[in-house]
Amino acid sequence: MKQYFYKLLVEYDGAEFCGWQIQPGRRTVQGEVRKFIEIYTHQPIKLVGAGRTDSGVHAVGQVCSISLNADFPPEELLYRLNCMLPRDIGIRKISRAPSDFDPRHWATARTYRYFISETPRPMLRFYSYQSHRELHIDRLNRAAKLFKGEHDFILLCKRISRKENNNCLVYKSRWFRYGGLLIYEVTANRFLHHMVRRMIGLMLAYESAKLRLTQIKAFLNNRAEDNARFSVPACGLVLNEVTFGKVKK
Repeated sequence: MKQYFYKLLVEYDGAEFCGWQIQPGRRTVQGEVRKFIEIYTHQPIKLVGAGRTDSGVHAVGQVCSISLNADFPPEELLYRLNCMLPRDIGIRKISRAPSDFDPRHWATARTYRYFISETPRPMLRFYSYQSHRELHIDRLNRAAKLFKGEHDFILLCKRISRKENNNCLVYKSRWFRYGGLLIYEVTANRFLHHMVRRMIGLMLAYESAKLRLTQIKAFLNNRAEDNARFSVPACGLVLNEVTFGKVKK
């Protein structure tokens, strides 16, 4: 039977999801999207994402792929699915894809952003970390530079999720202010479970003089105490973009 292949660009509010990946008995983004595609197309499908986001993490640029045994025009598929999906998931774009398209393996980089509100912002309490004070962006950027390049992030990965190879190549690591928020942006070829949140936790600890730069370096050289004391809530984290092709540094 002939197959038709599609690339989907998906946005979601992760506040009420147990992450991207399907888990029995839990509400997940992958589970919801797959369910409604199967309802509309009347066929079982395999939904492959470019990466997994943790419970409570949001996305504006998740990329996934499906194949169908009938030819659905992308515009019609986009409209129909968005009419059916719950309000905390939206498909921004659907386009035809090559038969061998695999968003996970074709992706050359992923970009995350973390949002911090330095003043009380009740309307953003589920979408930013509330620091309640102005942070020193120069100190944060000093620490952020340490993460650029290739490092073994095993001590910044949740223990049960560690792989045989925990090296990640970080292309971009910077802090900036925009729209009244302090934002951390990081681009890497891959990310480990809880890695970004623990990176930010270390930087905030340095900003508040609880850690020295040499101590952050120790985490990247596998010479630090293995613990999860330095982390931040998931609510401020967003999968911003998945890159295919050349990575902008």
